[in-house]
Amino acid sequence: MKYYWGWLVAIVGFVILAGTWAQTPKTEVIHPAVGNGYGRVYPWVYPDDPLLPFDTEREMVIRGHELMDDTDRTIGPKAEDPGMRFAGNNLSCSSCHINAGRKPYGLGLVGVSKRYPQFSARIDRQQTLQGRINGCMRRSMNGKPLPENSRQMKELVAYMTWISRDVKTGDVAGDRLPKIPMLDRAANPEFGRMVYNQHCSGCHGLNGEGQINQEDPKGGYYYPPLWGSDSYNTGAGMHRIIILAEFIRKNMPPDNPHLSVEQAFDAAAFIESQHRPIEPDVVDDYPDRALKPVDISYPPYADKFSVQQHTYGPFGPILQAREKKKNR
Repeated sequence: MKYYWGWLVAIVGFVILAGTWAQTPKTEVIHPAVGNGYGRVYPWVYPDDPLLPFDTEREMVIRGHELMDDTDRTIGPKAEDPGMRFAGNNLSCSSCHINAGRKPYGLGLVGVSKRYPQFSARIDRQQTLQGRINGCMRRSMNGKPLPENSRQMKELVAYMTWISRDVKTGDVAGDRLPKIPMLDRAANPEFGRMVYNQHCSGCHGLNGEGQINQEDPKGGYYYPPLWGSDSYNTGAGMHRIIILAEFIRKNMPPDNPHLSVEQAFDAAAFIESQHRPIEPDVVDDYPDRALKPVDISYPPYADKFSVQQHTYGPFGPILQAREKKKNR
């Protein structure tokens, strides 16, 4: 009889722990031939949910998944314990890393645990995965770093390690945004306003305020705010025109991504021209100025192009000047 109750408790525990995880999709594979412009050759694949081991690792992975989806209420402004409020806005990690990092070309995280440590031009040295997560905490989440030995950091790393377990290396088709051609003009915020109003405002609001999930008792975002006090700050990767344009081109609108390259650039220019929190310590970013991306909107630079051109383009002349200097 005691064995019967032992198995019953185990089954109930399985159901409780599965929770939100069981709602996720099954294994998804993308043919390696898709590529993404960066020479990635391995297929995008993550483990099927039932493969999760029934042990402590399972609990950590499920809690890591919860941290990705419910960042605001677990380690953000809505956390019950004030000491756990590390994120400064009410975004979630999944606001940028679509489907908790499991959507290919949606700032996916499959393979990420096998890419780190790796060199970071922003800090000009090797960076750990924990360090990269804390970069997001400071900039995209407009908050403060998680202690690297904290349970929450270990759970986030456990989740990313789990979804990466079936890829051979960190080089996976779908791990980065597909490259798009540069415009031969500057991206235009006024053109972008029209694109935004027609294609984006229905979800993200006319004032970029996002849309609250009315079925969520704690009022989480269904569609995240794109500017304003509850959005990412000026040091975030999404505050770069090229990055945001690539993201829009591939993923927006979510039910039918169809915007042209010009529309994506102009919409990105409009979004980035709006007010948002300021990251105060950007002057120390990219100590080697030659490695600073061309679409970083804050100086100093290693060239004589203006802040305006580094913000909105055209980026072609900057790239050509860099290439010419490199080949001297």
